[in-house]
Amino acid sequence: MRLLDVLGYGTGFYPRKIARRLRVLNITCWGTALVWLGFAAYYLTDFKLRTVVLIDEGIAVLLFGVPLLHRIGPNAAAVAFLFVSYPGIFTVCLLVGTDSGMQMEYLAFAAGAVLVLGVEPLVPPLIVGILSLAFILALEIFAPHNSGLLSETEMLGVFIAVVTATTTIMFAVVFYAVREAARSEAIAEFEYARSESLLTNVLPAAIADRLRSGATQVIADKHEDASILFADMAGFTAEGSQTSPVQLVGFLNEVFTAFDQLVERHGLEKIKTTGDNYMVVSGVPVARPDNAAALIRLGIEMLDAADRLHDPHGRAVSIRIGIASGPVVAGVVGVKKFFYDVWGDAVNMASRMETTGVPGRIQVSPETYTQLSDQFEFECRGPVDVKGKGKNNDLAPGWAKGREYSNG
Repeated sequence: MRLLDVLGYGTGFYPRKIARRLRVLNITCWGTALVWLGFAAYYLTDFKLRTVVLIDEGIAVLLFGVPLLHRIGPNAAAVAFLFVSYPGIFTVCLLVGTDSGMQMEYLAFAAGAVLVLGVEPLVPPLIVGILSLAFILALEIFAPHNSGLLSETEMLGVFIAVVTATTTIMFAVVFYAVREAARSEAIAEFEYARSESLLTNVLPAAIADRLRSGATQVIADKHEDASILFADMAGFTAEGSQTSPVQLVGFLNEVFTAFDQLVERHGLEKIKTTGDNYMVVSGVPVARPDNAAALIRLGIEMLDAADRLHDPHGRAVSIRIGIASGPVVAGVVGVKKFFYDVWGDAVNMASRMETTGVPGRIQVSPETYTQLSDQFEFECRGPVDVKGKGKNNDLAPGWAKGREYSNG
């Protein structure tokens, strides 16, 4: 059995914060009990000190058993320790004398109460401190310096032993408490770093910074020039009915991981995935003049990446991609399980471009085509019935054929 398991006796069912304080109390109880046993053994051969020996032995036995009270409640053992130690020290000090230095243990207990009871609420450790002061003053007033039971030499030896034992116990208690606090701080820092990492994975970095600062309760921004991409795997619904859940999730993870890497490389923002639908935005939350061109380049690489992938049945992966450009509104929605999303006519148009598209092609809206006609080679598809827009030659989308014109 490890030493930490022994020190943690009776604390396993308490929360970490309380268990740490109770382990400190265990160290104090058992260390103090050993000191009382040591004094009992030291006095054992002296018949005139038999009363002191019996008191020392009784206190030691009781202190060894104090940790058993952890099962009653988090403060039961601490209260029992006080009821055993404080009268015990007072009685022995009255019998032997204050030159023994026994009253110094009250100072150690007052300091230890802060570690064991905590500072919230402040009243319990404050009461222990006041009691310690009261007992010390009472001994100085009512107890003799040396009752005559011990010689001056013996009294000096007892004083040295008390000081050494008290210092050792306090050092062990403080060392353990500080070490546990350092470990808890390290764990807290790790959890904070992990939560920060999760936050930046859920939200764009600029939005995450604003959310941390708490400068605004509502995060909502309008972007006059942005582009949106939707990608969807053709035949995914039929694929899902023929594939086991584990294989299906593994397949989606492989595809979306490949897409995530491309999005990060192009400096774009993935908004969400819904089923097999993948959404990316460009020019949000940070404006960029090449927002539409960046999405076209991403779409071309997504098609290439899909060509290299295969579904669980070994078939090639085929995706449809739709892109549209225009003004959008972006913001954070929700308090629990919040998310960052984008709204606007351009978002709806991008979704229609994907749903009316053809596998293996990138279909762009007329607005996107107008911006990029001199940078990429397009092919006009002809009139397409776009939901909410009708069938109109002026709205005819085009195919981005995957070749970018040189700047020259």
